[in-house]
Amino acid sequence: MSIETYDLGNVQIEAIVSGVGDLIILLPAGGTEASSFNSFTPFLNKAGFKTVVINRRGFAGSKGPLEGLTLHDLANDVANVIKKLEKQPVHVLGWAFGNRVARCLAEDHPQLVKTIILLAAGGKVPPGPDTLKIFGTLGKPDTSREETYEALKFLFFSPETDMKTVNQSFKGRKTWPLASQAHSKANQATPLKEWWNGGQAPMLVIQGLDDIMAVPENGYILKRENGERVKLVDIEKAGHFLIYEQPEQVTKEILSFLSNFRNKT
Repeated sequence: MSIETYDLGNVQIEAIVSGVGDLIILLPAGGTEASSFNSFTPFLNKAGFKTVVINRRGFAGSKGPLEGLTLHDLANDVANVIKKLEKQPVHVLGWAFGNRVARCLAEDHPQLVKTIILLAAGGKVPPGPDTLKIFGTLGKPDTSREETYEALKFLFFSPETDMKTVNQSFKGRKTWPLASQAHSKANQATPLKEWWNGGQAPMLVIQGLDDIMAVPENGYILKRENGERVKLVDIEKAGHFLIYEQPEQVTKEILSFLSNFRNKT
């Protein structure tokens, strides 16, 4: 595993690189940095894939303007990294907010995307009002640590998931509030129609049936609207943070999907 920085002019993108083989670009969830995939990428590396996990601008060592962004700007950052890495299309995996960027990338730069994999794919059907109310308590100074972790478990994990998994998932995690706010505004500034369908590349959608943030109806709509192009997989006992709850099953589905698209050597 190594940390690489790609100079894109007025933007520098840092990424965590590991493994050898066909390339998968991974885009983290909102508010999280590339290291959030550290426990998951070894499954892909062991199966013969090289992984490059992107820190979006403003996260960790990635730098660039944060004012007036849209998802197209964040997608262009990823596109420019891909151009530095490969001369052929690559697999792109986006988790939660990251799959909005992934879908925008596939719309704007279809020649760079071989397949697109979405984990926790929201967008059309929003979380319920109770979910949003609890989400709004995160980060408030009068919220205790215990209350915060109970809220995190409720929002991002299946009721079947134990607190040990929740604690491990957030252990050592850093926050990047300025970048997170800028990227949230970028999402709001980008019309849904400009990224929702994710181009025309073959698509795998994996969703936890207990996800109350990116509710499963979003995946069903994607499947209905895009037909055979989309393979949809529901995973039981998994929520928004399914890569921590059911990593082996998520990996199995990804590898099964990608087996049809391996580069010939």
